[in-house]
Amino acid sequence: MSLRTLPLLFLNLGGEMLYILDQRLRAQNIPADKARKDEWTEVDRKRVLNDIISTMFNRKFIEELFKPQELYSKKALRTVYDRLAHASIMRLNQASMDKNIGTPLSLYGGYTQ
Repeated sequence: MSLRTLPLLFLNLGGEMLYILDQRLRAQNIPADKARKDEWTEVDRKRVLNDIISTMFNRKFIEELFKPQELYSKKALRTVYDRLAHASIMRLNQASMDKNIGTPLSLYGGYTQ
């Protein structure tokens, strides 16, 4: 593969992950005035997405990402996305994380690194 493929893969998978997280948080649909302490509100959803997007597009990280380099292994890529998902107040258990990144990663069936 090209030494310039990693940024495209990272941004594509990151976008997929954000879409999935957004859909899951929206599905809870709990009004702020009715939310219990352990429930997610619209403000929480926006905060989570903002935190993850801010981390994804951190200047130093993006500069490093765009340097010509080999693709990360699947294990390394999963670790990056695990840390990315937990860059916010949200915490995912292993099963949720597997669904969150496993689904987009499975779209890249030819990705064997």
